[in-house]
Amino acid sequence: MSNPVNLQTDVVRQHTVPRFLLKHFSTPGKGKRLRLYAFDKASGRAYATTPDDATVRNTFYNLDNHPDRLSLEPLLGIYENHAAPVIAALLEHRDIRRLTEDERYKLAVFVAVQRARTFGEEQRISGMISGLAAKLAAIGATKEQTEEALGLPTGGESREIFLQALVQQVSHIEHLLTKDWYLLETAPEHPFYVSDNPVVMKNSNDFGPYGNLGLAVRGIEIYLPLSSTLMLAMYCPSIREQLVRKKQQLHNLLARAPHLIPRHMRPFEMLSHLNRFTDYLLMPLTPEHVTHYNALQVEYAEQYVFRSENDFSLVERMLAGSERYRTGPRFTF
Repeated sequence: MSNPVNLQTDVVRQHTVPRFLLKHFSTPGKGKRLRLYAFDKASGRAYATTPDDATVRNTFYNLDNHPDRLSLEPLLGIYENHAAPVIAALLEHRDIRRLTEDERYKLAVFVAVQRARTFGEEQRISGMISGLAAKLAAIGATKEQTEEALGLPTGGESREIFLQALVQQVSHIEHLLTKDWYLLETAPEHPFYVSDNPVVMKNSNDFGPYGNLGLAVRGIEIYLPLSSTLMLAMYCPSIREQLVRKKQQLHNLLARAPHLIPRHMRPFEMLSHLNRFTDYLLMPLTPEHVTHYNALQVEYAEQYVFRSENDFSLVERMLAGSERYRTGPRFTF
């Protein structure tokens, strides 16, 4: 039987993205300190920082007004300690197939919790509750009726909803474990960004007003950069199934009717690419692909984008093109 976790802490400076992860995007600085470059989307300013100082929010995971000064910080530390050696091993051997069942579970827990623990997620929950409360008020609901309908604690504090959601990740972990996992690789001269909201999602399917960005939605793609040159990707199984069929069709064409293959298709290059998907091999990316994934980090970042070098031209272009990138995603009604 495991020992209960002591949820009391005196830690004030609490990281919303673990230091061990941010270190994988850093370079040596003065003395023994690592250097990390940050871009503040709110102010449009870039500056040098460190993994120790980035994504810090004072008492962010503390249960406010609790007499014993309880906090989720110690629990998050346990998840980090479980995941850190798993990620370190992936950075060394760069082979997703070598993960054991236990390592895969620990990493799934880390990804699920990391997605739920950010300031951006707290802001999204707060904005969603405010929007729903306004809709209910517009049709005549009282404050008490609104709190009851939305399941809010007395006083309507959305922060408690955020902290409750943070520890209720079992179903999310199960969804992640059903995905096909891959590692994506880039060259050091084209590094990955990471942000204060590093677990990002996309989906090529369009489901209209129902949306397409849920963990269990068909076609979902989930990404978490692990270092400047390695990224974890979790794909809906339907993506691999489609590529397996495409591979089989191409094999059939090569065997039975090679003259029907268009010259521009480059079938053997395509087969090599498809094999990486079907066999869970390391996937090297082009600079164009890296820019695409970095743009997702910019889009999801609540305020800060980080990288190993002081070049944020992509962030600046995106902000110049649309003010919606000044914050992370928000629920719309």
